[in-house]
Amino acid sequence: MCSRFVLKSPPKAIANLFKLEKVIDWKARYNVAPSQKIPAVIRTLENKQREMKLLQWGFMAAWTQGGRLLVNVQSENIREKPILEESFEKWRCLIPVDGFYEWRHYAKETHPYYFQMKDKKPFALAGLWAPQKVEDKATEVCAILTTTPNEVVRAVHDRMPVILDPKHYDLWLNSDDVRDFREIEKLFGPYPGEKMDVYQVGAWVNNVTHDDPKCIEPSNEPETLTFGF
Repeated sequence: MCSRFVLKSPPKAIANLFKLEKVIDWKARYNVAPSQKIPAVIRTLENKQREMKLLQWGFMAAWTQGGRLLVNVQSENIREKPILEESFEKWRCLIPVDGFYEWRHYAKETHPYYFQMKDKKPFALAGLWAPQKVEDKATEVCAILTTTPNEVVRAVHDRMPVILDPKHYDLWLNSDDVRDFREIEKLFGPYPGEKMDVYQVGAWVNNVTHDDPKCIEPSNEPETLTFGF
């Protein structure tokens, strides 16, 4: 599960990470939420160059109850729906983030946690995108792939986003060149926990209208978990 994330790195840092000639400009975001437009890196079929686009976060999933937005896709279930299978084979993307949130539910309490890399640098989540009609308007939507958790995330949640190492960016984006999907599916395993960091944040982040550095400030409440790493 990944329903909120942070993208606070400046465009230049993201351009360097993905080797982009240009990127979309944006302000720092500390509480990105579903249905919003988010930057994503794709590889165009025309000139086979990476480029950044703004995609709406969430597939319009008619098969779900109430037709809710599908913001996460379990990597194990990509083949279950034609639109997801087509996106996996033709339209894969990289979603830049500085970190993401997960909520731990214990008894009647819920506590948010912030996950990031130990080096505090931005990284990429594996995503799928596709052209869809939203309210009768043509748009391009995306979803984040999830997998089983590593030892860091497992204490908080039973799913985590698929995080890709930079050495695999080309493999993930080259949908027109790569037909051996078994090699791509090997990327779905949980990211090494020893490279990640986590801490509890305050309830400020629970409100989606709050989008400022306070969202990632360590919580003043007593820790609900003790991490052994």
